[in-house]
Amino acid sequence: MSSSNNNEIARARRAKYRKARWKRIMSVLAVIAIIFVCIVSVSFYSSVFSYDVRDFLKSTFAIGSFPVDIEDGAVQEKGVGARTLYMLNGAVLKNISGTGAELLEYHHSISNPGLAVSGNRAVVYSRGGKSYKVFNRTMMLFSGSTSNPIISVAVTPSGKTAFLTSGEVYTGELTVFDRKGDKIFTWYGSEGFPTGVYASSYRNSAVILGVKSIDGALFTTVCCIDLDAKTERAVFELEGMPLKALLDNDSVIVFLDSKCVRCDFKGQVLAEYSYNGRSILDIRSDSGKNIAIAFGDNKRSEINSIVILTRKLSEVCNIDHRDFIEDMWVSNDRVFVLSRGKIDAYSHAGLLQEIYHCDISTYSIVYFGGVIRLEPRCLIKSSRNDVEEIE
Repeated sequence: MSSSNNNEIARARRAKYRKARWKRIMSVLAVIAIIFVCIVSVSFYSSVFSYDVRDFLKSTFAIGSFPVDIEDGAVQEKGVGARTLYMLNGAVLKNISGTGAELLEYHHSISNPGLAVSGNRAVVYSRGGKSYKVFNRTMMLFSGSTSNPIISVAVTPSGKTAFLTSGEVYTGELTVFDRKGDKIFTWYGSEGFPTGVYASSYRNSAVILGVKSIDGALFTTVCCIDLDAKTERAVFELEGMPLKALLDNDSVIVFLDSKCVRCDFKGQVLAEYSYNGRSILDIRSDSGKNIAIAFGDNKRSEINSIVILTRKLSEVCNIDHRDFIEDMWVSNDRVFVLSRGKIDAYSHAGLLQEIYHCDISTYSIVYFGGVIRLEPRCLIKSSRNDVEEIE
């Protein structure tokens, strides 16, 4: 066979291969186009699912930059959700992406507002009132009101919302809704006056803290609720006033006025850590991360210190901070402490690693793809120029 024939056969084979490859590419593009058309079509219907699709598309492709204007007033509460930062002041809820894009600005008109955040859900509710509004990252999904005044609200990663209220017959009621806003069940409790509800980041469970008096002494009641089974798992008591709770996969850490206690969900005490008479300034942690407890008094900042604990309440280190502690944040490998005009970044072993210089007007911080500083009129992301490395 001549070389010219061989070349013709080779060219024919290449042409056939290119044609087949092009058909495969077109098939893939056609499937992607069909999926996209379906998503866009669904998004026009008024359902929570379609809202979540639109929420995903907008939050994924939104483009912005820092600094971010927050002229509506000082942020009173903040919470990090799914790759976004919710910020609440007296009149407005804002949500900012990691690139500084404004995903949501909503004038909520709720008096004495509180904020609860998890995943791509946020709830703005009236403390001591009955109204609430539920949001995803880009819009309000639904609103409502409770039968009794709201004490506390918790949100699970799966989007369930739990409203702890006072009761007419019982001292407390916990009403739980699914991510669509449909009521799942209501729990009624009479053990102590309820002070707060806290949701797990690992499973659909929650803990309700309450306070009661026995022979003149104050005790904390701890009620563990399985939100999937819609049942009360256990109720037990701990001596002292309740401050807050953190839930892990297999245990709950309850912070009291004189100590913190780790218990399993049946009430068995697994570990304790005593404050040894020190006053608490702040408690910070995140799912599965170490716990940072600030002790002291900002009127006498020279006595301020920070203790870092494991989730099993073993002391990792004691940081002799000796400066103002205006705010704290815990990330995977750092404990950030805001003082006046600077942010000290400690390792979880207690070693000072970096100092972020900031304006003295900075009043709050959050680690969100970088150190974010909240100032009276704007949100600023710290740059390399702001950082002083500690050798």
